Parts: sequence; C-alpha cells; structure tokens
Amino acid sequence: MTCGVPQGSILGPVLFLLYATGIIKLVEECSLSAHAYTDDLQVHQHVSPAQFSELMAQMANCIARVEAWMACNPAKIEVIWIRSSRRLVQCTPDPLLLPGASILPVRNVRDLGVAVE
Repeated sequence: MTCGVPQGSILGPVLFLLYATGIIKLVEECSLSAHAYTDDLQVHQHVSPAQFSELMAQMANCIARVEAWMACNPAKIEVIWIRSSRRLVQCTPDPLLLPGASILPVRNVRDLGVAVE
C-alpha cells in the first residue's frame, strides 16, 4: 500500500480526526453548524419559515465548498426539515440545487442507525 490507512488500524481514528477537523471549520465559516461522527457529517441550522430560501442557498454554497475540499458523493446528500407537524405546511418542498444535482427534502433520514422524522 502506497497511501492511506488500513481499516481497523489503531491509528485510523486519530488520523481521520486530523483529516476531518478542517471540514468543521469550513462549515462554520459558512455560518452553519456541523455535527461529525466517523465519516458522517450533518450540517444544520435553525431558521424561521421566512428564511427557508436563504438557508437553502447557504446550504448549497456550503456543500459546494465541502465538495471542493474533499471528494464526496452527492447521491448520499439528504435534506430534512425538522419541524412540528403544525409547521410542516410552512416548509418549502423546493429542492436543494447543487452543481450537477438536485436534492429534494425527505420526510425521514437515518443518523447513526436512528430514524429521524
């Protein structure tokens, strides 16, 4: 092997953290919040319904910057609006527009094996 870290190695988690630390800073530079665990990254922000369009543009910009920083698969990107059932009708059904991809919001996602609705 000429590069990389073997899966299951003792140094693997530490080396991954060193690699991934910069991505959190990048997301924060976009004025968004991030949660990372192993190779999963969730980018989130709390906004009022009136700010949905602004947030979608902000997310698209952030994802484009993440894609430029590291190779990621747009097919694995999911968008979910976390909201009360009363606020559900105020959420936009518009897709998140990325270069070469259009991602529609979904009703549920899995985060570390837990279903989130």
